[in-house]
Amino acid sequence: MKNLLKSVVVAILALLPLAGCDKNTDNVAPTVNITLIEVGSDSATISIQARNADEYAYMLYDGDVVSVDDVFKKGDIVEELNAGIKITNLEPETTYYVIAAARNSVGEALSEAVKFTTEKGSGNGGNNDNNDNNDDNTNTELPDIDGVENITIVKTQDGRWYKPYNYYVTFVRDNGDSIILDFYTLDETMSSYLPYGQYALGNSYDPYTIHNETSRYVPQGVADENGYLFTDGYVTVDVVGGYYSVYMMLTYDENGTQRSIQGLYNGLMSGASVPEGDNEGAKKLIEVLEVGSTSFKFRINAEEGQYWRCSVVDKRVYDQTASNPGAWVVTYGFMLSGTLTFDWRNGEMCEHVPGYQMNVSSSTDYLILAALMDYSNGQENNLLGGVEIVQVRTEAEAAGSATVDIDIKEININDILFDCTLGDDVWCCYVAMMETANLQEIKDGKYAMAGYSSYEECMLSLIPALSHDSMRQFLESQVDYRWDYLKYNTSYTMCIKVVDMDNRANFVELEPFTTKQNI
Repeated sequence: MKNLLKSVVVAILALLPLAGCDKNTDNVAPTVNITLIEVGSDSATISIQARNADEYAYMLYDGDVVSVDDVFKKGDIVEELNAGIKITNLEPETTYYVIAAARNSVGEALSEAVKFTTEKGSGNGGNNDNNDNNDDNTNTELPDIDGVENITIVKTQDGRWYKPYNYYVTFVRDNGDSIILDFYTLDETMSSYLPYGQYALGNSYDPYTIHNETSRYVPQGVADENGYLFTDGYVTVDVVGGYYSVYMMLTYDENGTQRSIQGLYNGLMSGASVPEGDNEGAKKLIEVLEVGSTSFKFRINAEEGQYWRCSVVDKRVYDQTASNPGAWVVTYGFMLSGTLTFDWRNGEMCEHVPGYQMNVSSSTDYLILAALMDYSNGQENNLLGGVEIVQVRTEAEAAGSATVDIDIKEININDILFDCTLGDDVWCCYVAMMETANLQEIKDGKYAMAGYSSYEECMLSLIPALSHDSMRQFLESQVDYRWDYLKYNTSYTMCIKVVDMDNRANFVELEPFTTKQNI
């Protein structure tokens, strides 16, 4: 038999992220599969991948039907997994079958059997081995299995979440063919990452299922709906070094002919972020440099010529939309390329995005979202990887030196008359006439629900929005100013934000007053 790997080192490194076993922390049945790494004349090396398993074992057998109990009773118990498990004392030029099993308190699982044939003994010469290696140039990471085509996956595209537990992504081969997979995952992933584990093909919406009515193999130039549905197989998902490692073994029906493929993809996953804690070694796309009260500076660290989309949004707005990150970036993000630094300042125009004016309030949480884009075919909305999200909280505004004096001279049914005298250091003065009852609700805790750490911080942000009438955004002292359109017999509180020449603000709250009754 041919050498299954040209480089054992390459194979072990490629399969290492899958060769682990997690204990049963999710209270679900285990999953297990087995991969052949290397075959010699008297030995073979395998790798076992298991999830949620309390114990696991493997067994050589004759290819007949076996059970989980058979494997644990007649096979070898694995105490600790590593990059490769070596099986020795085999006969040259002999066909063997190997299978793995796993179990926990919830259930048990049996892997697909792997068939292999040992090589000729060393007495047969080395020329045949050299020829075999030359024939195996494209098989540097995958075992050679009879009837299974080894494929090379170069990238993913069109990855997106339809619901918190439903992720749909396309894997692209080096020949342009596509493998479309519709993953059903865990509710708690919240549209952010593709959970680890083994996904089986099926028609249910249970976690760790690849839906067989929407997953298919699509040759290049063929419309997605005319591709070939998968009929059998599984996909194993893991993460190493900050990138996804995905192994797939799938069978599809091509006009009555069953075809099987296997592939291993290591890299970014379109539309899916890497889970927190598993991104060691991955380059950070967003780097926050400075944070002030009405500004923040950040940098997008992309390679020269690498396109990306970026969006900045008030966290309260984002939370209300219930959007997933990919949909938000594609819909609202602006696309640029290379490494750029943004000095995001309130009221100023963005130097990199013409016509885009920035809005930044103090003591407010903002989200910076960015994602690399695959622009190789001019498709501006094709995510290359997951969306990176960084939360920034602006500082509270520093107390200023500006002063204001209000003298209410007359209170009527629907209006009041007052003088407004500004101090010498005033740049701008905002006035909001708020119903006292509504103001009390903010004091009683609504400021915290809105994401503010104090009532005063909330008011400093809110007052300008309520001072929509330009005559009530005083730029100079006012005498006998009449504020109308008030409700009769209603308590009001005048709230003021006064800003000094250094753009520092003070909050002023006057004593409540009540308009007269309508006689």
